Formats: sequence, structure tokens, C-alpha cells
Amino acid sequence: MERRHTLLVAALATTSLMATGAFAQGYGPWFGARMGPGMMYGNGRAAIIDQNDDGRISSEEAAASAEEVFTAMDADDDGQITKDEYMAVRMGPGWGWNTERQAAMQANKEARFGEMDADKNGSVSKVEFLATAQTHFKAADQDGDGQVNPWEYRRGRWL
Repeated sequence: MERRHTLLVAALATTSLMATGAFAQGYGPWFGARMGPGMMYGNGRAAIIDQNDDGRISSEEAAASAEEVFTAMDADDDGQITKDEYMAVRMGPGWGWNTERQAAMQANKEARFGEMDADKNGSVSKVEFLATAQTHFKAADQDGDGQVNPWEYRRGRWL
């Protein structure tokens, strides 16, 4: 359970699910703690995904990260993420001061869940989640080299 909680904090309190529309965004207590080429991404999710600190997110690193995020979101370990499980996870850097913005973010998040639920059965399987993550990774890899560099990552986040 401790590993699960650590994954939840590390994977979901970071910067937008690159897997579900950006690859998880957010902030965490490790800001500024990690040095090296991975810091070219700034403080956030990309620096955590880039496990070998080479300044690029490989397809393998992205897949491993998406799998960890799925595991952390699947609170009851049934191999499915329900809408309640998905909506319960806090995403993004906001602290809730702007209630209109928070409502818009929640509406966007709910729409992303619907897009991931390909078979429209009300839950997202690991296969559906990873397929969405792969689609977003390929979209971010604008030069098609199988890796996402800091420029590609930042461009994808600004769209």
C-alpha cells in the first residue's frame, strides 16, 4: 500500500497525464531536487518520466510511466479505472482559488475520460488507457524519432 501511495503522489500530483491529454501535469515536493539533463523540461512530469536523465522521453519511458499512472489510478485494483476513480485524482497546478477555472478543468477531464473509454462501458481498461497514452506520445513526437525532446514536450503542452 505504501508503494501505491508513493506512486499516486509521484505520478498524479505532477504535471498533466501525458497519457491522457498531455501526460499528467502537476507539481510535487521534488521540485528542484532533481538535476541533470532531464531538468531541461522544467519542474514537472517530464523530468520524472525521463528516467535516464538524457533529456528525452523515450517510448519505453513513456509506456512505463503510463502503466504506473494507470496502476495508481485503479484504486480498487480491478484492472479498470471508473469515472469516479479518474475524477478523484487531482490534476494540474491549480489550488482551487479560481472556481470557474477549476470547473472548466474538471469538465475537460470528464471529456478526456469519455474519449479514453473507447467501448463506452463506463470504465477505462488498461488497454484503452495505454492506447490513449501511445496516441498522445506519438502526437508529441513531432519529428518521428521515437523520442520526445524538451521542445516537442513544451509545444505539446501549449496546444
